[in-house]
Amino acid sequence: MTIREAESKDALALSSLLGQLGYPTSKSSSLKKISAYSQPGYKMLMAESDQKVIGFIALHWYVSPHLPGPIGRITAFCMDETVRGQGKGTILLDAAERFFKKLDCFKIEVTSNLKRTRTHQYYANLGYEQISKHFVKFLKKH
Repeated sequence: MTIREAESKDALALSSLLGQLGYPTSKSSSLKKISAYSQPGYKMLMAESDQKVIGFIALHWYVSPHLPGPIGRITAFCMDETVRGQGKGTILLDAAERFFKKLDCFKIEVTSNLKRTRTHQYYANLGYEQISKHFVKFLKKH
């Protein structure tokens, strides 16, 4: 498995993975997301095996006024359903954590939908803690 930055050629694979997460997305929309994640403060990494994209992780980092260093945020993370449970996602997550460490991030945040209980246990097993509640207010219908 190789890990690399997302490229425009990954748009269709990203659409498929976002669909597996429950967020159907067109190829053109995925292309825009890849472009957005190439801007400063953002990065999208792709996991590839046998020249096929099998997963992605989207990263963002920012400065918070109340902490001594930047916050790394995993904004989306998905491995193809055909490779889940094989440890490949953990390799991709580890690459993201190493990236954030190089940026001297103080902590890493990740949000997971309440219905994804297996994912919650996955993060807990890797040392992530639930330390707050996450509230949202939708400004647009989706």
